[in-house]
Amino acid sequence: MLSLPVVALGQEVVGRDGMVATADPLASHAGLEMLLQGGNAVDAAIAAALAIGVVEPNASGIGGEGYMIIYMAETDEAIAIDFRAAAPGAATYEAYPDGIPSSGWGAVAVPGAVAGLALALERYGTMTWEQVSRPAIRLAEEGFVVTETLEGVILDSYEKLLADPELSAVYLQDGLPPMAGDVMRNEGLAYTLRVMAEQGPRAFYEGEIAERIVEAVQAGGGLITMEDMAAYTAIEREPARGTYRGYEIVGAPPPVGGGVAIANALQQLNHFDLSASEPLSARTLHLITQATRRAHLDHLEYVADPAYWDVPVKGLTHPDYAAERAAEISEDEVGTMPRSGDPWPFEEMSAAQAAAVLALVDDVQSPSTTHISVVDKYGNAVSLTQTLSSFFGAGVGVPGLGMALNNQMQNFAAPGHPNQLEPGKRPRTIIAPTIVLDEGKPYLVVGSPGAARILYAMMHIITNVIDFGMGIQDAIDAPRTYSFATSNRTEMEARIPESVREELAEMGYTRIDVRGDYDLYFGGAQAIMVDPETGLLYGAADPRRAGGVVTY
Repeated sequence: MLSLPVVALGQEVVGRDGMVATADPLASHAGLEMLLQGGNAVDAAIAAALAIGVVEPNASGIGGEGYMIIYMAETDEAIAIDFRAAAPGAATYEAYPDGIPSSGWGAVAVPGAVAGLALALERYGTMTWEQVSRPAIRLAEEGFVVTETLEGVILDSYEKLLADPELSAVYLQDGLPPMAGDVMRNEGLAYTLRVMAEQGPRAFYEGEIAERIVEAVQAGGGLITMEDMAAYTAIEREPARGTYRGYEIVGAPPPVGGGVAIANALQQLNHFDLSASEPLSARTLHLITQATRRAHLDHLEYVADPAYWDVPVKGLTHPDYAAERAAEISEDEVGTMPRSGDPWPFEEMSAAQAAAVLALVDDVQSPSTTHISVVDKYGNAVSLTQTLSSFFGAGVGVPGLGMALNNQMQNFAAPGHPNQLEPGKRPRTIIAPTIVLDEGKPYLVVGSPGAARILYAMMHIITNVIDFGMGIQDAIDAPRTYSFATSNRTEMEARIPESVREELAEMGYTRIDVRGDYDLYFGGAQAIMVDPETGLLYGAADPRRAGGVVTY
Protein backbone atom coordinates (compact mmCIF):
# COMPACT_ATOMS: atom_id res chain seq x y z
CA MET A 1 0.00 0.00 0.00
CA LEU A 2 1.30 3.44 -0.97
CA SER A 3 1.64 6.09 1.71
CA LEU A 4 2.45 9.68 0.84
CA PRO A 5 2.79 11.63 4.07
CA VAL A 6 4.14 15.15 4.30
CA VAL A 7 6.54 14.78 7.18
CA ALA A 8 5.99 17.25 9.98
CA LEU A 9 7.95 17.75 13.18
CA GLY A 10 8.39 14.46 15.01
CA GLN A 11 6.64 12.40 12.33
CA GLU A 12 8.98 9.58 11.36
CA VAL A 13 7.94 7.41 8.41
CA VAL A 14 8.49 3.64 8.57
CA GLY A 15 8.66 1.32 5.56
CA ARG A 16 10.12 -1.97 4.45
CA ASP A 17 10.47 -2.35 0.67
CA GLY A 18 11.61 1.06 -0.50
CA MET A 19 11.73 4.70 0.54
CA VAL A 20 12.34 8.11 -1.05
CA ALA A 21 12.99 11.31 0.91
CA THR A 22 13.12 14.68 -0.85
CA ALA A 23 12.27 18.32 -0.17
CA ASP A 24 8.84 17.94 -1.83
CA PRO A 25 6.30 15.09 -1.61
CA LEU A 26 5.63 15.27 -5.35
CA ALA A 27 9.29 14.61 -6.12
CA SER A 28 9.37 11.82 -3.54
CA HIS A 29 6.33 10.27 -5.19
CA ALA A 30 8.07 10.49 -8.60
CA GLY A 31 10.90 8.39 -7.20
CA LEU A 32 8.56 5.92 -5.55
CA GLU A 33 6.72 5.53 -8.85
CA MET A 34 9.91 4.04 -10.29
CA LEU A 35 10.32 1.65 -7.36
CA LEU A 36 6.75 0.45 -7.73
CA GLN A 37 7.41 -0.22 -11.41
CA GLY A 38 10.35 -2.47 -10.54
CA GLY A 39 13.13 0.09 -10.77
CA ASN A 40 16.01 0.36 -8.32
CA ALA A 41 17.22 3.17 -6.07
CA VAL A 42 19.18 4.80 -8.89
CA ASP A 43 16.13 4.90 -11.18
CA ALA A 44 14.11 6.41 -8.34
CA ALA A 45 16.75 8.99 -7.47
CA ILE A 46 17.00 10.18 -11.08
CA ALA A 47 13.23 10.48 -11.43
CA ALA A 48 13.06 12.38 -8.13
CA ALA A 49 15.94 14.65 -9.18
CA LEU A 50 14.21 15.58 -12.44
CA ALA A 51 10.88 16.11 -10.66
CA ILE A 52 12.29 18.26 -7.86
CA GLY A 53 13.66 20.60 -10.52
CA VAL A 54 10.06 21.18 -11.59
CA VAL A 55 8.36 21.62 -8.20
CA GLU A 56 11.26 23.22 -6.29
CA PRO A 57 12.77 25.25 -9.17
CA ASN A 58 14.58 27.73 -6.95
CA ALA A 59 16.94 25.11 -5.56
CA SER A 60 17.97 22.89 -8.48
CA GLY A 61 17.15 21.77 -11.97
CA ILE A 62 18.60 20.70 -15.29
CA GLY A 63 20.37 24.06 -15.57
CA GLY A 64 22.37 23.19 -12.47
CA GLU A 65 24.69 20.50 -11.16
CA GLY A 66 25.48 18.29 -8.18
CA TYR A 67 27.04 15.14 -6.74
CA MET A 68 25.76 11.74 -5.72
CA ILE A 69 26.93 8.72 -3.76
CA ILE A 70 25.61 5.33 -4.86
CA TYR A 71 25.82 2.03 -2.98
CA MET A 72 25.12 -1.11 -5.03
CA ALA A 73 24.27 -4.12 -2.89
CA GLU A 74 25.00 -6.81 -5.48
CA THR A 75 28.64 -5.75 -5.86
CA ASP A 76 29.01 -4.26 -2.38
CA GLU A 77 30.38 -1.16 -4.09
CA ALA A 78 30.16 2.56 -3.35
CA ILE A 79 30.55 5.05 -6.18
CA ALA A 80 30.65 8.83 -6.42
CA ILE A 81 29.27 10.62 -9.49
CA ASP A 82 30.63 14.15 -10.02
CA PHE A 83 28.36 16.33 -12.12
CA ARG A 84 29.67 19.68 -11.01
CA ALA A 85 29.29 22.56 -13.45
CA ALA A 86 32.42 23.51 -15.40
CA ALA A 87 33.95 26.83 -16.41
CA PRO A 88 33.66 27.65 -20.11
CA GLY A 89 36.80 27.28 -22.21
CA ALA A 90 37.12 31.06 -22.53
CA ALA A 91 36.78 31.66 -18.78
CA THR A 92 39.84 33.47 -17.44
CA TYR A 93 40.24 36.32 -14.99
CA GLU A 94 40.98 38.54 -17.98
CA ALA A 95 37.57 37.68 -19.40
CA TYR A 96 36.02 39.21 -16.27
CA PRO A 97 37.66 42.66 -15.95
CA ASP A 98 35.12 43.68 -13.32
CA GLY A 99 35.43 40.40 -11.44
CA ILE A 100 33.45 37.16 -11.73
CA PRO A 101 29.77 38.10 -11.42
CA SER A 102 27.40 36.37 -9.03
CA SER A 103 24.40 36.79 -11.33
CA GLY A 104 23.60 37.27 -14.98
CA TRP A 105 24.79 35.39 -18.05
CA GLY A 106 28.48 35.75 -17.21
CA ALA A 107 27.92 33.80 -13.99
CA VAL A 108 26.70 30.69 -15.81
CA ALA A 109 28.94 27.60 -15.90
CA VAL A 110 28.33 24.61 -18.16
CA PRO A 111 25.48 22.69 -16.46
CA GLY A 112 26.28 19.16 -15.32
CA ALA A 113 22.95 17.88 -13.98
CA VAL A 114 21.69 16.07 -17.06
CA ALA A 115 25.05 14.41 -17.77
CA GLY A 116 25.44 13.24 -14.17
CA LEU A 117 21.95 11.81 -13.89
CA ALA A 118 22.36 10.12 -17.27
CA LEU A 119 25.70 8.56 -16.33
CA ALA A 120 24.29 7.14 -13.09
CA LEU A 121 21.24 5.78 -14.90
CA GLU A 122 23.28 4.20 -17.68
CA ARG A 123 25.76 2.45 -15.40
CA TYR A 124 23.70 1.62 -12.33
CA GLY A 125 20.01 2.04 -13.16
CA THR A 126 17.62 -0.41 -14.82
CA MET A 127 15.21 1.91 -16.61
CA THR A 128 15.41 4.19 -19.63
CA TRP A 129 15.80 7.97 -19.58
CA GLU A 130 12.34 8.25 -21.10
CA GLN A 131 10.84 6.23 -18.25
CA VAL A 132 12.45 8.21 -15.44
CA SER A 133 11.49 11.49 -17.16
CA ARG A 134 7.76 10.77 -17.21
CA PRO A 135 6.84 12.12 -13.74
CA ALA A 136 8.76 15.37 -14.27
CA ILE A 137 7.19 15.88 -17.71
CA ARG A 138 3.75 15.25 -16.24
CA LEU A 139 4.30 17.75 -13.41
CA ALA A 140 5.59 20.43 -15.77
CA GLU A 141 2.84 19.86 -18.33
CA GLU A 142 -0.20 19.33 -16.11
CA GLY A 143 0.97 21.60 -13.31
CA PHE A 144 1.32 21.33 -9.56
CA VAL A 145 -0.02 23.22 -6.58
CA VAL A 146 2.21 26.00 -5.28
CA THR A 147 3.18 25.37 -1.66
CA GLU A 148 3.55 28.03 1.02
CA THR A 149 7.30 27.42 0.88
CA LEU A 150 7.49 28.07 -2.87
CA GLU A 151 5.22 31.09 -2.52
CA GLY A 152 7.62 32.55 0.05
CA VAL A 153 10.72 31.78 -2.02
CA ILE A 154 9.25 33.42 -5.13
CA LEU A 155 8.19 36.44 -3.11
CA ASP A 156 11.70 36.76 -1.68
CA SER A 157 13.16 36.43 -5.21
CA TYR A 158 10.57 38.65 -6.84
CA GLU A 159 12.91 41.36 -8.15
CA LYS A 160 15.31 38.75 -9.50
CA LEU A 161 12.55 36.91 -11.35
CA LEU A 162 10.91 40.07 -12.61
CA ALA A 163 14.18 41.19 -14.20
CA ASP A 164 14.37 38.17 -16.53
CA PRO A 165 11.67 37.70 -19.21
CA GLU A 166 11.80 33.89 -19.22
CA LEU A 167 11.79 33.42 -15.44
CA SER A 168 9.12 36.06 -15.09
CA ALA A 169 6.92 34.32 -17.65
CA VAL A 170 7.30 30.94 -15.93
CA TYR A 171 7.23 31.77 -12.22
CA LEU A 172 5.13 34.96 -12.02
CA GLN A 173 1.49 35.37 -12.98
CA ASP A 174 0.89 38.60 -14.89
CA GLY A 175 4.02 39.93 -13.26
CA LEU A 176 2.90 39.06 -9.73
CA PRO A 177 4.03 36.25 -7.39
CA PRO A 178 1.70 33.23 -7.27
CA MET A 179 -0.17 32.39 -4.10
CA ALA A 180 -0.09 29.09 -2.25
CA GLY A 181 -2.81 26.91 -3.77
CA ASP A 182 -2.37 28.27 -7.28
CA VAL A 183 -1.49 25.79 -10.02
CA MET A 184 1.86 26.36 -11.72
CA ARG A 185 2.68 24.93 -15.13
CA ASN A 186 5.96 25.10 -17.00
CA GLU A 187 5.33 24.33 -20.66
CA GLY A 188 8.86 25.31 -21.67
CA LEU A 189 10.43 22.86 -19.26
CA ALA A 190 7.95 20.16 -20.32
CA TYR A 191 9.13 20.71 -23.91
CA THR A 192 12.81 20.50 -22.90
CA LEU A 193 12.27 17.31 -20.92
CA ARG A 194 10.21 15.79 -23.73
CA VAL A 195 12.95 16.47 -26.30
CA MET A 196 15.47 14.67 -24.11
CA ALA A 197 13.02 11.81 -23.46
CA GLU A 198 12.71 11.32 -27.21
CA GLN A 199 16.30 11.98 -28.28
CA GLY A 200 18.25 10.99 -25.19
CA PRO A 201 19.97 13.14 -22.54
CA ARG A 202 22.89 14.10 -24.82
CA ALA A 203 20.35 16.28 -26.65
CA PHE A 204 20.92 18.74 -23.82
CA TYR A 205 24.57 19.11 -24.82
CA GLU A 206 24.67 18.58 -28.57
CA GLY A 207 21.29 19.31 -30.14
CA GLU A 208 18.71 22.06 -30.42
CA ILE A 209 18.52 22.51 -26.63
CA ALA A 210 22.27 23.13 -26.44
CA GLU A 211 22.11 25.57 -29.36
CA ARG A 212 19.38 27.59 -27.66
CA ILE A 213 21.29 27.67 -24.38
CA VAL A 214 24.47 28.86 -26.07
CA GLU A 215 22.62 31.46 -28.15
CA ALA A 216 21.00 32.93 -25.04
CA VAL A 217 24.19 32.89 -22.96
CA GLN A 218 26.25 34.58 -25.64
CA ALA A 219 23.55 37.14 -26.41
CA GLY A 220 23.68 38.08 -22.74
CA GLY A 221 27.47 38.41 -22.71
CA GLY A 222 28.28 34.98 -21.25
CA LEU A 223 31.07 32.65 -22.37
CA ILE A 224 29.59 29.18 -23.00
CA THR A 225 30.07 27.77 -26.51
CA MET A 226 28.77 24.71 -28.31
CA GLU A 227 32.24 23.21 -27.88
CA ASP A 228 31.92 23.67 -24.11
CA MET A 229 28.56 21.94 -24.07
CA ALA A 230 29.68 19.01 -26.23
CA ALA A 231 32.86 18.52 -24.20
CA TYR A 232 31.10 18.26 -20.84
CA THR A 233 31.14 14.83 -19.15
CA ALA A 234 30.15 13.64 -15.71
CA ILE A 235 32.90 11.77 -13.84
CA GLU A 236 32.77 8.62 -11.75
CA ARG A 237 35.10 8.98 -8.77
CA GLU A 238 36.20 7.07 -5.70
CA PRO A 239 34.26 8.38 -2.68
CA ALA A 240 35.96 10.02 0.27
CA ARG A 241 35.99 7.65 3.25
CA GLY A 242 36.52 7.73 6.97
CA THR A 243 35.50 5.79 10.09
CA TYR A 244 33.54 6.89 13.14
CA ARG A 245 32.81 4.70 16.18
CA GLY A 246 33.14 1.63 13.95
CA TYR A 247 30.91 2.95 11.16
CA GLU A 248 32.27 3.74 7.69
CA ILE A 249 31.54 7.23 6.38
CA VAL A 250 31.26 7.40 2.57
CA GLY A 251 30.98 10.87 1.09
CA ALA A 252 31.63 13.18 -1.82
CA PRO A 253 35.28 13.71 -2.82
CA PRO A 254 36.79 16.82 -4.45
CA PRO A 255 35.99 19.08 -6.11
CA VAL A 256 33.21 19.42 -3.52
CA GLY A 257 35.04 17.98 -0.54
CA GLY A 258 32.09 17.73 1.82
CA GLY A 259 32.86 14.06 2.37
CA VAL A 260 36.49 14.85 3.08
CA ALA A 261 35.58 17.48 5.67
CA ILE A 262 32.98 15.30 7.42
CA ALA A 263 35.35 12.32 7.57
CA ASN A 264 38.08 14.62 8.90
CA ALA A 265 35.86 16.14 11.61
CA LEU A 266 34.26 12.87 12.72
CA GLN A 267 37.63 11.15 13.02
CA GLN A 268 38.77 14.00 15.26
CA LEU A 269 35.74 13.34 17.45
CA ASN A 270 36.73 9.69 17.70
CA HIS A 271 39.19 10.95 20.35
CA PHE A 272 36.44 12.34 22.59
CA ASP A 273 33.53 10.60 24.31
CA LEU A 274 30.60 12.75 23.25
CA SER A 275 28.12 10.46 24.99
CA ALA A 276 29.64 11.46 28.33
CA SER A 277 27.67 14.71 27.99
CA GLU A 278 24.16 15.64 26.88
CA PRO A 279 23.56 16.38 23.18
CA LEU A 280 22.93 20.07 23.87
CA SER A 281 25.59 20.52 26.53
CA ALA A 282 28.23 23.20 26.10
CA ARG A 283 30.90 20.48 26.00
CA THR A 284 29.24 18.59 23.14
CA LEU A 285 28.61 21.71 21.07
CA HIS A 286 32.15 22.94 21.76
CA LEU A 287 33.78 19.70 20.63
CA ILE A 288 31.66 19.49 17.47
CA THR A 289 32.51 23.11 16.71
CA GLN A 290 36.24 22.75 17.21
CA ALA A 291 36.53 19.59 15.12
CA THR A 292 34.31 20.92 12.34
CA ARG A 293 36.04 24.30 12.30
CA ARG A 294 39.41 22.61 11.71
CA ALA A 295 37.96 20.38 8.99
CA HIS A 296 36.37 23.42 7.34
CA LEU A 297 39.66 25.32 7.39
CA ASP A 298 41.38 22.39 5.71
CA HIS A 299 38.60 22.28 3.13
CA LEU A 300 39.08 25.97 2.40
CA GLU A 301 42.80 25.62 1.96
CA TYR A 302 43.27 22.34 0.14
CA VAL A 303 40.15 21.31 -1.79
CA ALA A 304 39.80 22.05 -5.50
CA ASP A 305 39.19 20.29 -8.81
CA PRO A 306 41.56 17.27 -8.72
CA ALA A 307 42.16 17.59 -12.46
CA TYR A 308 43.98 20.87 -11.73
CA TRP A 309 45.42 20.31 -8.24
CA ASP A 310 46.63 17.26 -6.33
CA VAL A 311 44.21 17.38 -3.42
CA PRO A 312 45.60 15.51 -0.38
CA VAL A 313 42.47 13.42 0.13
CA LYS A 314 44.37 10.55 1.73
CA GLY A 315 46.07 12.91 4.14
CA LEU A 316 42.96 14.87 5.03
CA THR A 317 41.02 11.66 5.79
CA HIS A 318 43.89 9.77 7.48
CA PRO A 319 43.09 8.81 11.10
CA ASP A 320 46.57 9.83 12.24
CA TYR A 321 46.07 13.30 10.78
CA ALA A 322 42.72 13.49 12.58
CA ALA A 323 44.50 12.53 15.82
CA GLU A 324 46.99 15.33 15.26
CA ARG A 325 44.19 17.84 14.78
CA ALA A 326 42.20 16.49 17.73
CA ALA A 327 45.23 16.98 19.98
CA GLU A 328 44.92 20.73 19.36
CA ILE A 329 41.45 20.81 20.93
CA SER A 330 40.95 21.70 24.59
CA GLU A 331 37.76 20.35 26.16
CA ASP A 332 37.49 23.43 28.38
CA GLU A 333 38.08 26.47 26.19
CA VAL A 334 38.17 27.81 22.65
CA GLY A 335 41.82 28.77 22.82
CA THR A 336 43.42 30.56 19.89
CA MET A 337 41.64 30.42 16.55
CA PRO A 338 42.92 27.37 14.65
CA ARG A 339 44.70 27.43 11.33
CA SER A 340 44.63 24.88 8.56
CA GLY A 341 46.80 21.85 9.25
CA ASP A 342 49.46 20.02 7.24
CA PRO A 343 48.07 16.80 5.79
CA TRP A 344 50.88 16.26 3.27
CA PRO A 345 53.03 13.97 5.46
CA PHE A 346 50.05 11.61 5.65
CA GLU A 347 49.57 11.85 1.88
CA GLU A 348 53.13 10.76 1.05
CA MET A 349 53.37 13.44 -1.63
CA SER A 350 56.44 15.27 -2.88
CA ALA A 351 58.38 17.74 -0.76
CA ALA A 352 57.52 20.49 -3.25
CA GLN A 353 53.83 19.77 -2.88
CA ALA A 354 54.11 19.59 0.89
CA ALA A 355 55.85 22.97 0.96
CA ALA A 356 53.20 24.69 -1.16
CA VAL A 357 51.91 27.88 0.42
CA LEU A 358 48.23 28.38 -0.26
CA ALA A 359 46.00 31.44 0.08
CA LEU A 360 43.03 30.98 2.43
CA VAL A 361 39.63 32.20 1.24
CA ASP A 362 36.07 31.73 2.49
CA ASP A 363 33.50 29.78 0.50
CA VAL A 364 30.77 31.71 -1.23
CA GLN A 365 27.52 31.01 0.55
CA SER A 366 25.25 29.01 -1.78
CA PRO A 367 21.94 28.23 -0.09
CA SER A 368 20.01 27.08 -3.14
CA THR A 369 20.52 23.35 -2.90
CA THR A 370 18.32 20.30 -2.40
CA HIS A 371 18.93 16.73 -1.25
CA ILE A 372 17.44 13.34 -2.14
CA SER A 373 17.86 10.06 -0.23
CA VAL A 374 16.66 6.71 -1.60
CA VAL A 375 16.84 3.07 -0.44
CA ASP A 376 15.27 0.19 -2.37
CA LYS A 377 14.20 -3.36 -1.47
CA TYR A 378 17.40 -4.78 -2.94
CA GLY A 379 19.59 -2.90 -0.44
CA ASN A 380 20.82 -0.28 -2.91
CA ALA A 381 21.05 3.32 -1.71
CA VAL A 382 21.54 6.75 -3.25
CA SER A 383 22.45 10.03 -1.58
CA LEU A 384 22.12 12.86 -4.13
CA THR A 385 22.60 16.59 -3.66
CA GLN A 386 22.00 19.03 -6.51
CA THR A 387 22.04 22.81 -6.75
CA LEU A 388 21.86 25.98 -8.82
CA SER A 389 24.19 27.75 -6.34
CA SER A 390 21.94 30.74 -5.44
CA PHE A 391 18.14 30.79 -5.40
CA PHE A 392 17.12 30.64 -9.08
CA GLY A 393 20.81 30.48 -9.94
CA ALA A 394 22.11 33.34 -12.08
CA GLY A 395 18.62 34.79 -12.39
CA VAL A 396 18.48 34.04 -16.12
CA GLY A 397 16.48 31.55 -18.15
CA VAL A 398 16.73 30.39 -21.74
CA PRO A 399 13.69 31.61 -23.72
CA GLY A 400 11.16 28.84 -24.20
CA LEU A 401 13.06 26.17 -22.25
CA GLY A 402 11.60 26.87 -18.81
CA MET A 403 14.73 26.46 -16.68
CA ALA A 404 16.91 28.70 -14.57
CA LEU A 405 20.65 28.50 -15.21
CA ASN A 406 23.22 28.15 -12.44
CA ASN A 407 25.61 30.82 -11.18
CA GLN A 408 28.42 28.44 -10.23
CA MET A 409 31.16 30.72 -11.62
CA GLN A 410 30.93 32.71 -8.36
CA ASN A 411 32.39 29.74 -6.48
CA PHE A 412 35.91 30.14 -7.85
CA ALA A 413 38.55 31.64 -5.58
CA ALA A 414 41.15 34.37 -6.04
CA PRO A 415 44.20 33.83 -8.29
CA GLY A 416 46.92 31.74 -6.66
CA HIS A 417 44.54 29.44 -4.77
CA PRO A 418 44.00 25.80 -5.82
CA ASN A 419 40.38 26.78 -6.49
CA GLN A 420 41.37 29.64 -8.81
CA LEU A 421 39.48 30.07 -12.07
CA GLU A 422 40.82 28.09 -15.04
CA PRO A 423 39.17 27.09 -18.35
CA GLY A 424 37.17 23.86 -18.01
CA LYS A 425 37.67 23.69 -14.26
CA ARG A 426 34.95 22.73 -11.77
CA PRO A 427 34.58 25.12 -8.82
CA ARG A 428 34.53 23.64 -5.35
CA THR A 429 31.67 23.82 -2.90
CA ILE A 430 30.89 21.97 0.29
CA ILE A 431 27.84 19.85 -0.60
CA ALA A 432 28.01 16.54 1.22
CA PRO A 433 25.78 13.64 0.14
CA THR A 434 26.71 10.85 2.55
CA ILE A 435 26.06 7.17 3.17
CA VAL A 436 27.04 5.69 6.54
CA LEU A 437 27.78 1.96 6.40
CA ASP A 438 27.35 -0.48 9.30
CA GLU A 439 29.39 -3.64 8.67
CA GLY A 440 29.49 -2.70 5.00
CA LYS A 441 25.74 -2.15 4.55
CA PRO A 442 23.83 1.17 4.34
CA TYR A 443 22.78 2.39 7.77
CA LEU A 444 22.20 6.09 7.18
CA VAL A 445 21.59 7.90 3.87
CA VAL A 446 21.64 11.65 4.45
CA GLY A 447 22.42 15.08 3.06
CA SER A 448 21.37 18.71 3.37
CA PRO A 449 21.45 22.08 1.65
CA GLY A 450 22.88 25.10 3.43
CA ALA A 451 26.32 26.11 2.06
CA ALA A 452 28.98 25.87 4.79
CA ARG A 453 26.22 25.12 7.33
CA ILE A 454 25.93 21.72 5.62
CA LEU A 455 28.99 20.54 7.56
CA TYR A 456 27.43 21.36 10.90
CA ALA A 457 24.01 19.97 9.94
CA MET A 458 25.65 16.68 8.99
CA MET A 459 27.83 16.59 12.08
CA HIS A 460 24.85 17.20 14.36
CA ILE A 461 22.69 14.58 12.65
CA ILE A 462 25.35 11.85 12.51
CA THR A 463 26.48 12.35 16.12
CA ASN A 464 22.87 12.56 17.31
CA VAL A 465 22.24 9.12 15.79
CA ILE A 466 25.53 7.36 16.57
CA ASP A 467 26.56 8.93 19.89
CA PHE A 468 23.18 9.72 21.41
CA GLY A 469 20.99 6.97 19.97
CA MET A 470 18.36 9.28 18.51
CA GLY A 471 15.90 8.17 15.87
CA ILE A 472 16.45 9.84 12.53
CA GLN A 473 13.55 12.32 12.86
CA ASP A 474 14.68 13.39 16.34
CA ALA A 475 18.25 13.69 15.08
CA ILE A 476 17.13 16.03 12.29
CA ASP A 477 14.72 18.02 14.47
CA ALA A 478 17.34 18.69 17.17
CA PRO A 479 18.73 22.25 17.44
CA ARG A 480 21.75 23.15 15.30
CA THR A 481 24.70 25.48 15.39
CA TYR A 482 27.15 26.92 12.90
CA SER A 483 30.57 28.47 13.56
CA PHE A 484 32.53 30.48 11.04
CA ALA A 485 35.86 29.02 9.98
CA THR A 486 37.88 32.23 10.11
CA SER A 487 36.27 34.17 12.96
CA ASN A 488 35.09 33.28 16.45
CA ARG A 489 31.44 33.83 15.56
CA THR A 490 28.85 31.17 16.28
CA GLU A 491 25.19 31.04 15.31
CA MET A 492 22.58 28.76 16.81
CA GLU A 493 18.89 28.11 16.96
CA ALA A 494 16.97 29.70 19.80
CA ARG A 495 15.99 26.31 21.25
CA ILE A 496 19.50 25.88 22.64
CA PRO A 497 19.11 26.92 26.31
CA GLU A 498 20.41 30.27 27.42
CA SER A 499 22.41 28.56 30.17
CA VAL A 500 24.32 26.61 27.51
CA ARG A 501 25.00 29.80 25.56
CA GLU A 502 26.32 31.43 28.73
CA GLU A 503 28.63 28.48 29.41
CA LEU A 504 29.94 28.62 25.85
CA ALA A 505 30.63 32.33 26.29
CA GLU A 506 32.66 31.51 29.40
CA MET A 507 34.64 28.98 27.32
CA GLY A 508 35.65 31.77 24.93
CA TYR A 509 32.92 31.97 22.30
CA THR A 510 32.98 35.74 22.09
CA ARG A 511 30.10 36.21 19.67
CA ILE A 512 26.99 34.04 19.73
CA ASP A 513 24.08 35.03 17.47
CA VAL A 514 20.68 33.44 18.01
CA ARG A 515 18.36 32.72 15.10
CA GLY A 516 14.87 31.17 14.85
CA ASP A 517 13.67 27.99 16.54
CA TYR A 518 13.65 25.96 13.29
CA ASP A 519 15.63 28.12 10.89
CA LEU A 520 16.10 27.17 7.21
CA TYR A 521 19.50 28.87 7.44
CA PHE A 522 20.78 25.70 9.16
CA GLY A 523 19.81 23.39 6.30
CA GLY A 524 16.99 21.12 5.24
CA ALA A 525 18.07 17.50 5.61
CA GLN A 526 16.39 14.48 4.05
CA ALA A 527 17.45 11.12 5.44
CA ILE A 528 16.73 7.41 5.64
CA MET A 529 17.98 5.11 8.39
CA VAL A 530 18.05 1.31 7.92
CA ASP A 531 17.60 -0.88 10.98
CA PRO A 532 20.41 -3.46 10.63
CA GLU A 533 18.44 -6.10 12.54
CA THR A 534 14.95 -5.83 11.05
CA GLY A 535 15.67 -4.16 7.73
CA LEU A 536 12.96 -1.59 8.42
CA LEU A 537 13.44 1.82 6.84
CA TYR A 538 12.98 4.99 8.90
CA GLY A 539 12.61 8.21 6.91
CA ALA A 540 12.68 11.82 8.02
CA ALA A 541 12.33 15.23 6.44
CA ASP A 542 13.55 18.46 7.98
CA PRO A 543 10.89 20.71 9.57
CA ARG A 544 13.08 23.68 8.58
CA ARG A 545 12.10 23.07 4.95
CA ALA A 546 9.05 21.58 3.26
CA GLY A 547 9.71 17.94 2.53
CA GLY A 548 8.17 14.54 2.18
CA VAL A 549 9.07 10.91 2.74
CA VAL A 550 7.20 8.21 0.84
CA THR A 551 7.41 4.46 1.27
CA TYR A 552 5.73 1.15 0.53
